[in-house]
Amino acid sequence: MTHLMNAVILTGFGGPEKLVYTQVPKPTPKPGEVLIKVGACSVNNTDINTRTGWYAAEDNFQAILQDNTENDPNHSACWTQHGTQFPRIQGADIVGKVIEIGENVDSKFIQQRVIVDSWIRSESPNNYQYIGSELDGGFAEYTVVPITNVYPINSSLSDIELATFPCSYSTAENMLTKGKITAEDTVVIIGASGGVGSALIQLSKIRGAKVIAIVGANKEAFAKDLDADYVYRRDNLLESNLAQHKITVALDVVGGDYFNLMIKSLEPRGRYVSCGAIRNPMVSLDLRDLIYKDLEMIGATRLESDVFQRLVRYLEADLLKPLVAQVFQLSKIKEAQQFFQSKGFFGKVVLNIEEQNITKN
Repeated sequence: MTHLMNAVILTGFGGPEKLVYTQVPKPTPKPGEVLIKVGACSVNNTDINTRTGWYAAEDNFQAILQDNTENDPNHSACWTQHGTQFPRIQGADIVGKVIEIGENVDSKFIQQRVIVDSWIRSESPNNYQYIGSELDGGFAEYTVVPITNVYPINSSLSDIELATFPCSYSTAENMLTKGKITAEDTVVIIGASGGVGSALIQLSKIRGAKVIAIVGANKEAFAKDLDADYVYRRDNLLESNLAQHKITVALDVVGGDYFNLMIKSLEPRGRYVSCGAIRNPMVSLDLRDLIYKDLEMIGATRLESDVFQRLVRYLEADLLKPLVAQVFQLSKIKEAQQFFQSKGFFGKVVLNIEEQNITKN
């Protein structure tokens, strides 16, 4: 007998109509895997980017959205540039309870509350996979995950609160790791009011760095509450605002028009670290800024397991503050993504995963 579960499946590239709340077979853990009853899972930019084909090169972008081969994975519209297979269950920020284990998994994990590291690693960086992109994720009642990526968590935080951390905070910690941030640094964070940006504030302060946060309108107080040393509004930002600071590291999740401002704000031998470009991935660079200031430019996507392990330690030590902007039921995935794309909030948008009756969208 096939057991079914509620899930949101992404049926192809396009708009919200490609998200279908339905029932699908409940997965079974294979050797080395566990079955998790999902408690909560957050919405992230990567969910939107995958759905819209944003990862494709600019000249292929519209062609991908218009083609009729939605189930053909042989195109570049995913972060690996190796294609995406549909249908796919998205959702990277998985928190829940292990209820079943596959062969070769220690029985101690049964009934453990866990948080999931979304990066499935291999010996070759070209073969990394991401839960919710190359593998089914947490926008479902149940999901299977390799035991290597499952961490028991001892925390008083709720599943909804914990689900704000995995993707954004591991991305942020990876940026700080690759940028070699220390207490000697002054960092500027563009996009500091988003999920990764607010994580960067907290994690930079843990390292002892001085933080300059650039935020959207009406979000200054939130950044100050996270202990940012200086806060500027993005719509009033001038080069003179940053010139008074000796900025050693620029942490960028925005890109677009702000790229050159970040580059020009850096001190000689400064580091520019980027994990995304939600405003625009197409930027221009005066190579003289790079060359004659001896700058480093660092891309930060793939992360090693020690990054997530540090994140778990921070959580268990109560060093991080959960920032829940809004909670939606799984069946309201379209409304959740619409709210997420408004960017008129501070923190994370979380899906509460629980058994519900299927309703037509």
